[in-house]
Amino acid sequence: MRLFQQNGCKTWRVRFSICGRQFDEPLRTRNKEVAREKARRLILEREREMEGIGSPKLLRDAAKTPLPELLENWLAEGLAISTNLKHRKNSKNRTLRLFGECEWKFLRDVNARSFEAWRKTQERAGLSPKTLNEYLGHVRCFLNWLESREMTLTNPLKVVKQLSVVQEMQPRAFSLDELKRLLEASSPYRACTYTVAAFTGLRKSELRDLEWSSVHLDGEKSVLRLSPKKTKNRKGGTLPIHPDAISGFEALRDQAAQARTPIKRKGLVFYRGIVKMPRFLEDLETAGIQEYDSQGRRLDFHALRKTWGTFLVSGGAPPRVAMELMRHNSLQMTMRNYTDSTLLPLSAAVLNAPSVKSSLKSSLLGGKTCPKVGISGEKRPSSPVSGGSVTRSKRVSYNSKKVAEGVGFEPTEPCGSAVFKTAAIDHSATPP
Repeated sequence: MRLFQQNGCKTWRVRFSICGRQFDEPLRTRNKEVAREKARRLILEREREMEGIGSPKLLRDAAKTPLPELLENWLAEGLAISTNLKHRKNSKNRTLRLFGECEWKFLRDVNARSFEAWRKTQERAGLSPKTLNEYLGHVRCFLNWLESREMTLTNPLKVVKQLSVVQEMQPRAFSLDELKRLLEASSPYRACTYTVAAFTGLRKSELRDLEWSSVHLDGEKSVLRLSPKKTKNRKGGTLPIHPDAISGFEALRDQAAQARTPIKRKGLVFYRGIVKMPRFLEDLETAGIQEYDSQGRRLDFHALRKTWGTFLVSGGAPPRVAMELMRHNSLQMTMRNYTDSTLLPLSAAVLNAPSVKSSLKSSLLGGKTCPKVGISGEKRPSSPVSGGSVTRSKRVSYNSKKVAEGVGFEPTEPCGSAVFKTAAIDHSATPP
């Protein structure tokens, strides 16, 4: 051990080695006797730490630090830079709420029993299991970070299990008639918003951050060039634009040029922001559209993205193409979660199915097991080329207005001037 004072400094320092490891520690005192005693205790403490007998200094410091201060360190260093503002805000506010209502001031106060008691109280108060699981997730991430930084020996909430959540009903998509009524009942700006959302499939956050530099309008060659930083999967992409979405973009550009008040969100397509849920529900009510259907499925803003996926599948787009336009990583996501099976053109598919030349009924009436004899009893000569009499008939022709009586997007009469080319049959609706 060597006590010394550096040049120009009146406080003492100590240098010592333990098992070949060198230490140089400040003693923060001007008294030599006090410095000698602090150095002796410091050497004993380092020896105990290296032997695994005593607790590390980092662990002791964290135990003395208030939890809100440790939380600020986690928010600054533990969360990724790409974490969005909403998630960061929830992580802070919900964890601070737990600290206050569970009476946690230091790490020694955090325990599973107090959290479970708080959770039962909140569950009786009406907080959903999904939200309570999110609270647990936030505080667990915080404690896991402390454990990885060796500020705590273990995560005391590791043993807490999540609550079981009842599988929520998948939201439904808009039918073509409902979408037309929604556009007619909304203001011009919101109608353009709904149109672009329904015919591009962009998410709400992607629409909010969409810039005019990403929109290239050139007739049939119009495309969206999405930035990877502003998309959910961080992949970006170049997407063709549907004609109705082009009309929506052009209308938005004209509205921005004619705006009387200064535009705060310059450069953004949706310069007035994206419609919030209360106003969206008001538009649904004005249009006479129920928020929930008979099956309990709900309509929200994200349903417009599901509407676009259903339009693509209904219009006959190959599954792989629909998956690429929806920017999904799996085909199952496109086909199962973002396709409303109740709105598919099932009637048209049935009528387009092939049929045999002589029906099974006529074969049974003729006393034959194969459809080679007609109902009149006369034998039909088999063709030497086909090698049999079971052939595909000509495709049945039908009127689109009659098909509309079945299940599908087909309206019974034209709806307006702008054409919706989303299903097997062309439709029209009023432009925003």
